[in-house]
Amino acid sequence: MASLILLPSTSDAFKAYKPSKNAHADFISAVDLSRGGRGSGSKEIKTVRLNVAAGPSIQPAKDQLTTLLSAIPELLSGKPTIKSYHLLSHTCHKLVLQPHTLGPTIYERVKEELEKSASTLAREWRGSIMTREGGWLAKLVDGWKRWEERVNLLSAVFVYLDRVYSNPSNGIASIAELSTATFGRLIWENELIFQKTRDEVLAWATREREASSSLADQRSTITALSSIAKLLSTFKTLSEPYIDLTTTHYQENASPLIESVEAGSASAAKYVGWVLEKVEEERERATVCLSAEVAGEAVDTVRRTAGQEYAERVVRKALDESMDSADTAALGRLYQFSIDVDSFALFSKSLECHLEDRLKTLISDPKNDPQMIDGTLKLKRFADEAVSSLFKAEPTPSKVDSVLEGANGLKSQEDKDNKGELEFKKVNRNRQFELEEAVRTGFKAGLGSRQNAPAEWIAKHLDVAMRKGQGSGTEASFNAHLDEIIALVGFTKDKDVFKAFYSTQLAKRLLLSKSASDDMERNMIVKLQNGELTLRISAEMGEEYTSGDVMMKDLQLSETLVKSYQSAQAKDPEHFKDAGNFTANVLTESAWPAYPLLKDGWNFQLTPSLQSSIDAFTSWYATQHKNRQLSWRFQLATVTLSGRFPSGRYEIGVSLFQAVVLLLFNEEDSLDFAAIKQRTGIESQELIRTLQSLSMGRKGTRVLLKKPPGKEVNPTDVFAWNKGFSSERIKFKINQIQQDMSAEESKKTNEQVAIDRVSVLEATIVRIMKARKKLSLQLLIDAVVSDVVKRFPPDVKEIKKRVESLIEREFLMRDEEERGVLHYLA
Repeated sequence: MASLILLPSTSDAFKAYKPSKNAHADFISAVDLSRGGRGSGSKEIKTVRLNVAAGPSIQPAKDQLTTLLSAIPELLSGKPTIKSYHLLSHTCHKLVLQPHTLGPTIYERVKEELEKSASTLAREWRGSIMTREGGWLAKLVDGWKRWEERVNLLSAVFVYLDRVYSNPSNGIASIAELSTATFGRLIWENELIFQKTRDEVLAWATREREASSSLADQRSTITALSSIAKLLSTFKTLSEPYIDLTTTHYQENASPLIESVEAGSASAAKYVGWVLEKVEEERERATVCLSAEVAGEAVDTVRRTAGQEYAERVVRKALDESMDSADTAALGRLYQFSIDVDSFALFSKSLECHLEDRLKTLISDPKNDPQMIDGTLKLKRFADEAVSSLFKAEPTPSKVDSVLEGANGLKSQEDKDNKGELEFKKVNRNRQFELEEAVRTGFKAGLGSRQNAPAEWIAKHLDVAMRKGQGSGTEASFNAHLDEIIALVGFTKDKDVFKAFYSTQLAKRLLLSKSASDDMERNMIVKLQNGELTLRISAEMGEEYTSGDVMMKDLQLSETLVKSYQSAQAKDPEHFKDAGNFTANVLTESAWPAYPLLKDGWNFQLTPSLQSSIDAFTSWYATQHKNRQLSWRFQLATVTLSGRFPSGRYEIGVSLFQAVVLLLFNEEDSLDFAAIKQRTGIESQELIRTLQSLSMGRKGTRVLLKKPPGKEVNPTDVFAWNKGFSSERIKFKINQIQQDMSAEESKKTNEQVAIDRVSVLEATIVRIMKARKKLSLQLLIDAVVSDVVKRFPPDVKEIKKRVESLIEREFLMRDEEERGVLHYLA
């Protein structure tokens, strides 16, 4: 493209040009070629010829240097330069190259002027500080920005100085680096200025902490100041005092709060929440205004000074408050607190001790016995749910531990993140297991603080559950409830006590048809024997629950036997005319609880009709099983009577003892206590309970009247047929008091357990000595304890008594030389 203007090689056309006072802002506007012409589309070109006279000769290098150096203070002060920036940059370019090589000279002048400018600024700011002018940090930040802008302009104009002379290859700092160092040395490190800056930063931090909120109008200044300090490589001069202040602040504030917690005027759980809240406040403040590293230090400081140092004094109290109020959110905060302050072991131990102490309080008072298991199960449910809730959503770790690389290293950051996540999950699983174990240990210790009673009441609670069945609930929820009860069995030390009561109550449910479902009973027996949730119990108790299987089989065989008896009655009704409608359960004595014969205080006499029924069945059974002998137990027998009253006819379900008493009133309208006792032969206490149930039971079951009225039965009381009896139901049962686990029966069961323990100890001692032949007393005691502890807590004194008894009975003998050594005698 052809030029619009052809310029000669020399010209004096612009000799009258003088730079403006604002040379640093000069610019040349583009010429609008379309003005006065034919338009941009015209092909004609107007040629202008200029005759330019020769100009003055080139300025000497010395003068160029003077011009260049004189511009430095103007650039640093923000004043306009006499020469344009382009000319100054071009001049710098020429002077730093050969043949002039004036780079060192120019660099030294730049250095001097930077120091002068910084010194001037320092004096100005010191004066401002001494006169106590406000807004110091904003002034410092604004001053730095102006300084930075002017240094950047200086660097741009003297760009060739940095490229040729002051560059990394020469080991000389650039103008920007030099200016930063100068500012730091003469201004930042000035004692008065630095002290004022540091004090203002710390004062800002204190104001935010006291207000517990961010001061948005000041944060931008603090953030800018942090950036300046980082650029000057003096950030630690701010961060270290900041962390020191953080330490002091939380030491001063945490101590009185802890004292209030210990005095009972403040909540430990709220203190834990306060620490967690302050951790997040410090993290957010330092991250936004200082740096992530300082945020980490600040967080660690809060956790150490307000958390770790007081963990021993606050964790247990906070856990007690959270558990007592069933506050899972508070418990979750305490768990996070314990992790943050490296006190998880203390948290776990506190949970264990809390459960132990709470259970001890619950079961230590016999008045709480009826509510013991309900309270224990409620606590167990909450403890399990609380522990589970801590790990439902795995949080992102607040601080990820360094991950060791393998032999081949990790290929990418993603690999590191994945491995870190796996490690975090592993740690979480271990923590969950530890807390679950703490719950189990706490329950074991708590339930073990009272002998026998917890195991007995667990069995009673199970009995009630098996009688009620699932009700309106689901099968799954009922099975879950049974699993909860079995878990408590695993926590008790007196498992033999539970077995004794469970077997007794199972027998009653089966014999009296009180169980909600036979299938549930079988399921329960399986659970106790080898269910997944009762693996611990199974391993400890072995085949102790096989008697339940035998009971169920006995009842099935009895059902078959009764059907055979009924068939025999149908075939020969004349022979069985006095047998009546009779059924019997023929049981294996060794598999069922020991039901004693009616001896002391008893002279029991059945009515002729009832006795004939038993005699008929006994005779028939003898023909079926010649080598077997029946031994009758009347304690659990039941009878269905047909009662005729003026109000109508009723079908009444009663116990055998109740039936014998009621049948007396077919012959007499009234009888006194002594007469009833003489005719029935029922033991006094049993007769009292029987008469109470017939005359003082619930409304609609009082078929007898007592004179005089009252709750107690006395030997002089008279009982009469209730002619005015009426009931809304045609068929009903009169509660059989003797079917419930009375205090007397409970006492007898515990006494039988104690006798059985003696037998178990002696059998264990003999078995061990038979295998070892010779053993020291201490080793024998240890072996016996290890063996029987799975069933009940052994008493060392009792073991020694059993050893002495076996020596007297010549099962064992002492060594003649070493009295502490025992020998087995074959």
